[in-house]
Amino acid sequence: MNTNVVFTPAKAIEELNVVFSTKAQLGRPVDPNSKRQQRLATAPGKRTGRPVNPNSTRQQRLKELEAKRQNGELKRGRPVDPNSKRQVALREAAAKLIAAGHVNI
Repeated sequence: MNTNVVFTPAKAIEELNVVFSTKAQLGRPVDPNSKRQQRLATAPGKRTGRPVNPNSTRQQRLKELEAKRQNGELKRGRPVDPNSKRQVALREAAAKLIAAGHVNI
């Protein structure tokens, strides 16, 4: 007599009455009757997780960066030295192209 029990995940899921999508099944299925899912369903659009402290150093820095970005004052990257050899060469090359009529300004 065979005493081995055959476990089938589909049958176990049917017994739990769990609804899940077969389209993208990444991990365990969500139990819609869990307390967490019921809490999330009662507050749609409400952000969950840790609340943001608007007075924190990081949040103040982000506000300053956003204000500078809106005003166009945000500096990004390394500043250009206008007297470097490369910048002088680029200006001369641009002047030659303009003089030859290849670039319209």
